[in-house]
Amino acid sequence: MKKLILLTLFFSATIISCTNNDDEVIADSQLEVQNACTAENPLDLEWMQDLITELNCGEYACKVAILKSEYEGETVFYTLVNDPRCNSVGVRHLYNCFGKKVKEFTDEESRAFSNNVEREVEEIFSCNG
Repeated sequence: MKKLILLTLFFSATIISCTNNDDEVIADSQLEVQNACTAENPLDLEWMQDLITELNCGEYACKVAILKSEYEGETVFYTLVNDPRCNSVGVRHLYNCFGKKVKEFTDEESRAFSNNVEREVEEIFSCNG
């Protein structure tokens, strides 16, 4: 009887540990797939598609873009109205490589970030321009 209980506990522990490890592997692979910094085409990622949708690209809209840059040593992505005909406060939200919001700027912080000429900026998408 003791052997049966020990055997049952052993198999239960094995099944639980295997399930947890498999879940972690799946979660890690999903994170890798959603990583815009390593993806072959970051614009294909679901969270990046949501960002493009938020731009409201349309026939009469201002030129807007998704830009890639650095903030406090981290690669970030953000949207920006970069059309001189449109009155807009620049950056509002910065997203990390996985689409998580890492910074929400005030208007003043947004202008300072946008006007920093020492920071490298890469446009990865634009519309209406």
